Amino acid sequence: MKKTLILLSFLSLAAFPAFAQNSEIGFLAGGAKAMKTAAGGKSDFQHGFEEISYGLLIDQSTVLKIKVGRMDAKTAFVSRDATGKQVVDIVDPKGEVDYADVAVEYRFSEPFGTTGLFAGTGLYRQSGSNGQSGGNRQESDYGFVGGVNGLFPVTRSVGIIAEGSYHWVHFYSPKPRYGAVSVGLRFAF
Repeated sequence: MKKTLILLSFLSLAAFPAFAQNSEIGFLAGGAKAMKTAAGGKSDFQHGFEEISYGLLIDQSTVLKIKVGRMDAKTAFVSRDATGKQVVDIVDPKGEVDYADVAVEYRFSEPFGTTGLFAGTGLYRQSGSNGQSGGNRQESDYGFVGGVNGLFPVTRSVGIIAEGSYHWVHFYSPKPRYGAVSVGLRFAF
């Protein structure tokens, strides 16, 4: 127990320089849509996209971000039959996809603020229900995210963010893809 406390206190002291860097917290809300699913094609654009992010300035123009969010989108669950062929079990047009991503963002200085390109990877969980039997189903896997955003500063520490992102998830083949458009606030400290 004593060694564990010593190790935890040493690690917390080692982490203090990271807190001395410029950090930011972002809150986004908007809409999402399934771009491609096993249920066939695209879905309608749905409201219900929320994201919170924590960013740490690594370099003058590079930010490491941890993003946690959820989106309402069409979800499909796939299984294999006796011959090994994919069969769509459940399609929920009002499903939900939760995620936690780590992304690197590169920012470009603009006259109005900054624009940024970001890419990263993370964990995704989709959930949906079967309307007939009322049962809920979930599955988790890895995925990738990429996108573009614009930051419009209001004050030195508060800004407005507009972001478009593309999520590629490894649930089944063909891989489902989701697009999201959102707007929100960024607080720097």
